[in-house]
Amino acid sequence: MASKDGIIEGIRQVQAEAARVASAMPEDAWDKGVYENGWNARQILCHVALSANVPAFLIAAANSPGPAKMPGGAGNVDDFNESQVAMRMEKPVSEIVKEINSTYEQAINVVQATPDELLAKQIRTPWQTEGELGALILDEDIRGHVLIHLADISGAIA
Repeated sequence: MASKDGIIEGIRQVQAEAARVASAMPEDAWDKGVYENGWNARQILCHVALSANVPAFLIAAANSPGPAKMPGGAGNVDDFNESQVAMRMEKPVSEIVKEINSTYEQAINVVQATPDELLAKQIRTPWQTEGELGALILDEDIRGHVLIHLADISGAIA
């Protein structure tokens, strides 16, 4: 089982990496494409800001009866991501990084208040990933998703 301390350490790693990437990226490089036929660096950072909500979202979903559903009634994860990225696109990078930090601080408070038994619960996410809640937050979301996106931004300026 992923421990609360492990999840919080992963969150802190994301916060530090987001700040590092944002400070290293030249202003004119934010619109540079990172994924072939896909998002540019700014869009990915906006997606990371959205992803900062995932730990608290998954914990709330695991604590609710019934299957987890996409927030706001979104039909699928791609539509949800697109709308959430678009909402953040005009913000300055510094504001997006502040959002990442503040949202993850809220997530840390939620993680700290979560009973260990809930972190050990088997769940299925709305995007069809299954596993232990704590491991999904740490391994799938933080390590296998957010940190990879930040590395992709970093690699685009290397």
